[in-house]
Amino acid sequence: MQQVVGGQISATHIGMASMGCLTAEGLAQCPKLGKCNASRAMVCMGEAIENFPEAKAEVLLAGLAVVSRSAKSILEIRKIVPRLEMAVQVAA
Repeated sequence: MQQVVGGQISATHIGMASMGCLTAEGLAQCPKLGKCNASRAMVCMGEAIENFPEAKAEVLLAGLAVVSRSAKSILEIRKIVPRLEMAVQVAA
């Protein structure tokens, strides 16, 4: 599951590792990975932003990736957009 772009680890991978989804080696660490819901992803994202302020952009990207992959419909994504906007404001 490691995402390597041109020999380097991608920003999404860094963010997902910061959120606790993946290990540093790119292996699944969270038992809910792939079945995560948007609410849980937002909690993990908030904790990661607090714990790893230097990786805010990567965490935001990873949070958006987890939410968009786990959503069953566009309506679920639309419900979470205000929380994502707030996370961006906090991270800025």
